[in-house]
Amino acid sequence: MGQVTVRKIDDEWVAAAKAEAARRGVSMNTVLREAIAKGLGLASGGSPPRKSNLDRFAGDSPDEFGDEWEASMEVFNEVDPDLWK
Repeated sequence: MGQVTVRKIDDEWVAAAKAEAARRGVSMNTVLREAIAKGLGLASGGSPPRKSNLDRFAGDSPDEFGDEWEASMEVFNEVDPDLWK
């Protein structure tokens, strides 16, 4: 891979890239590489899919909680008829 230096970047762009990197928990380099690829119409080639950082919450209930977890979730299986009027 090559290396490029870009000069005369607006401070607003730098601040936005830093904020996006902090929000996503990735490096500024990652944010800028993705932005350049997207701007050039190359975003679908080779870049990893964007993650929402909610992946750790996805999936089934943890096995370690067992029946207690399942019992506590029963309330979410009930439908309040007043909410559907």
